Amino acid sequence: MNAVWKLGEATVEQVRAEIPEARRPAYNTVQTVLNRLEDRQMLVRVRDGRAHLYRPSIEESEFVARSMGERLAGASPGARRLALLNLVDGLMPAEVDEIALRAKQIQARRKKG
Repeated sequence: MNAVWKLGEATVEQVRAEIPEARRPAYNTVQTVLNRLEDRQMLVRVRDGRAHLYRPSIEESEFVARSMGERLAGASPGARRLALLNLVDGLMPAEVDEIALRAKQIQARRKKG
């Protein structure tokens, strides 16, 4: 997925080229993984001449948010709070400012509704 997100769209060979040579799997292995990601509706496959192009059907940020949400949903409230605080603590100051602004917007919206 990282290769397809980075490239925007890619053939099997382009995805293979993104993998370091020392760890580069066979063409068929990459093709199988891409087809499975399409089956899971994470990629869209379109024919481009004799090849297929794979495009992400979900943005990387959306995928990360969903994954984190699924993990956090099963945790206790205290564990969720501490996990989020630890994540925020690792951010750059500008990112923390952005989160603070977004938190204020969410609070204002919730007070109205």
